[in-house]
Amino acid sequence: MSLAGRVVLLLLVAAVLVPAVASACPLCKEAKSDTDYPGGTASLPRGFYYSILLMVSAPFAVVGGLGLKIFLARRRRALSAASAQAASSPAAAPGLLPDSRGAQP
Repeated sequence: MSLAGRVVLLLLVAAVLVPAVASACPLCKEAKSDTDYPGGTASLPRGFYYSILLMVSAPFAVVGGLGLKIFLARRRRALSAASAQAASSPAAAPGLLPDSRGAQP
């Protein structure tokens, strides 16, 4: 069997199996099944409430995570540049050696 045939077969199997796995929103599905019989503890509105909270907070979490990543990368770059500059010029550290300009022997 050629590579293209294997890919087509794999996509066909995935197309058949994925709908069985990804059926519905888990919160709504579980809330609906619990309210079908008397004495069920979950409620459909509560399931909708938590799913809406998750969907609303996700963009803020993503943007905040990217902002944190950028901030840490910039700080890491500044610290490495400062340490490289300090390592390249030993006289750059103030107070370790006296200033020899204009000193009398």
